[in-house]
Amino acid sequence: MKVLSTLAISFIAIAAPAHALSESETNHSFANTKILPSGVSSVDGQLESESVDFYTFSSFDPGNLFTVEVNSQSFDPLLGRLNDFGKILETNDDQSDNNVLPILTGKIPATGNLNLAVSGLRDINLIGDHFESGSYTLSLKTFIFPSSSTNATLVNGSFETGNFTGWSTLGSTSIETATFNSEPTDGTSQALLSTGGATFDDSITEKFLGLKTGSLNNFGKGQVTKGSTIQQIFTAKAGDILSFDYNFLTNEVLSPINFSDFSFVSISSSSDSSINSLLELADVSNATSTTSLTEFFKETGFQTFSFKLPTTGTYTLGIGVVNVGDTAFDSGLLIDNVKFTSVPEPSFGLLEFSALALLGLWKKTYPKYNTFAKKRV
Repeated sequence: MKVLSTLAISFIAIAAPAHALSESETNHSFANTKILPSGVSSVDGQLESESVDFYTFSSFDPGNLFTVEVNSQSFDPLLGRLNDFGKILETNDDQSDNNVLPILTGKIPATGNLNLAVSGLRDINLIGDHFESGSYTLSLKTFIFPSSSTNATLVNGSFETGNFTGWSTLGSTSIETATFNSEPTDGTSQALLSTGGATFDDSITEKFLGLKTGSLNNFGKGQVTKGSTIQQIFTAKAGDILSFDYNFLTNEVLSPINFSDFSFVSISSSSDSSINSLLELADVSNATSTTSLTEFFKETGFQTFSFKLPTTGTYTLGIGVVNVGDTAFDSGLLIDNVKFTSVPEPSFGLLEFSALALLGLWKKTYPKYNTFAKKRV
């Protein structure tokens, strides 16, 4: 059972939705795109067979993130995004393996405008090559780039609050229970990250986690497309062991073109710039169990990741899952029991007591040496 929906993002400001406008039936070409007034974030339309509806959402803050989706109960829509010259930037038909309604995500360009097109099934060239028709709603949400505050210690590591308190999230994230058909390893809740739904491309993911551009492609799996991540910043001591349980799930199949979706963890320290680790957790080749009872076909089963923190300071932990090469098949990552085990500092009082006890035992065992020692003093 999902108890937190897609795009549970900490520290965001979502644009207040305006009432839905109705489309104009003259907007069947990019040259005649319907320019929506400033602040409008929703429009109701009626798609005709062999036609495309074009819209321009205007006056949004450049650099903010967005999600835009089409909802229809009467036909299978396709959603496209274009630049200011009408060139197609991307299209989406199904937002996930379990949802045929389209969605697009990204960053508001410098112009503050988004050019969008609504068409029918498989019309990837946006020329009206379809026979779909019916009513729909096109909806846009914008929000500031998510950021994280520093916690005094790692909090909500088992997600038992039922939400992402203490974490910042980006993409398609939810809290799951045992009804997901995978038992949490600690308590009754676990986090699920998915590559299906409102996910974001590698450049946005890398910026969110503070990674260098191209870091995710450097794993050598292929071109990373979109994914989801969570992040927490906390303080810890040298020698503490950071650990968590994870289960990588996928519907992807390894093929000659090797679309190997994967999951990863990033650990960095603002106190020591030399601590900057980006490590793979699992990929499609590791998902050998085909008896998954979840919505995914295959999984690794729960594994444990651990990392010894080398210095005392402030750490940033990032965990994510990404699609590689395409967005046709979803992968996911279950996470639970995120914690660090503190190594106790040596107690001088205890050591001093132990030394005195040993000295007392030595004196009782060898009294003649004690006398000698006193005479020498």
